[in-house]
Amino acid sequence: MVLHICNDFSLTKVHSNLYRSIDELNIPQIVFNPIRNTTPVGNNNIEFKTGKSHIFYSKKLKLKHKFFYRKKIKFLYKDLVSQIKIDQIKISHATTLFSDGGLCYMLKKKHNIPYIVAIRSTDIEVFLKYRPDLIFLAKAILKEAKQIIFISDSLQNKFFKHPLVLGNKVSLKNKSKVIYNGINDFWLDNITNQKKEQPFKVLYVGRLIPRKNLIKLANAIIELNNSNYPLQLSIVGSGGKDENSIKKLAYSNSAIINLIGQVNDKSKLKDLYKENHIFAMPSVGETFGLVYIESLSQGLPILYMENDGVDNVFEFEVGEKCSIDDISEIKLNLIKLIENYENYQLDRIDFSLFRWNNIADKYVQLYNQYVTF
Repeated sequence: MVLHICNDFSLTKVHSNLYRSIDELNIPQIVFNPIRNTTPVGNNNIEFKTGKSHIFYSKKLKLKHKFFYRKKIKFLYKDLVSQIKIDQIKISHATTLFSDGGLCYMLKKKHNIPYIVAIRSTDIEVFLKYRPDLIFLAKAILKEAKQIIFISDSLQNKFFKHPLVLGNKVSLKNKSKVIYNGINDFWLDNITNQKKEQPFKVLYVGRLIPRKNLIKLANAIIELNNSNYPLQLSIVGSGGKDENSIKKLAYSNSAIINLIGQVNDKSKLKDLYKENHIFAMPSVGETFGLVYIESLSQGLPILYMENDGVDNVFEFEVGEKCSIDDISEIKLNLIKLIENYENYQLDRIDFSLFRWNNIADKYVQLYNQYVTF
């Protein structure tokens, strides 16, 4: 069996999409989801087809575990072995270096279970920055891992520039690879060509939180309207610290900004993509950003941040990237998108790279290098 250690299982569909696709390949899996008081237990549930596959939830982590990492790992280990027959586990898969990798490392030390570990934005932008006390443990986790998976090329580039890997760069690179996240088959089955018209409608889809830089994007578009670039911004999303500020901006600039709110119906969202010309999300600290790929599949060139998310995924131009997250940089790149609109090569994208069943197959091939099922 594959054991997935996954802190975010209940919070995002990414992991359940992967595990569901692995299930289609008849690989038995156990998902262990560490939870807190706020975790929506039962969210993203999977009806496995493969026998003995199951989802387990930990006892609730306490506030102290946020600060005492090693105590948290010991707490989770004790809980895990009380629920799961360890002798059934052939390989474990940590979805993050720190939050999940520590538990996989302990299972390797105590039960000799091999593991692979994924590195995500939170590992680099939070743990490596603010938890220097865990650097030696991170090195140990990486050393013992059979494979290190990066969700994007930009994350891999960032990671190998970090002092953590100095002295071990070659050995770690030799067992590293990039495997992208997938998008829902709905988008891949409804790929749309880029429009052949003058672009002026900009779309944002996502949470209304500070790191997405939506307020800066909105202000950039307002300023461009005062400079003979009559752009319109449609915002799909709700919730987050920036929601009230966005509402005020939309209210006072109703001719420019349309705050649509949350849209869960994919057909309605598809119609919104169809109505717009450009997708813009100058977000920082983005592990991958599936919404960029969704937008590209619907024929919208993208505005994104350099060294984040989908940067370096494509060897050809699919949009423009901001080098810094300020209004003038966003304005500059929106103008580039308008003026170069016909030059982007969205028709060259191989969207099969982002189909979950193909991604699941890559992971299973990886598991099979070390164990047999």
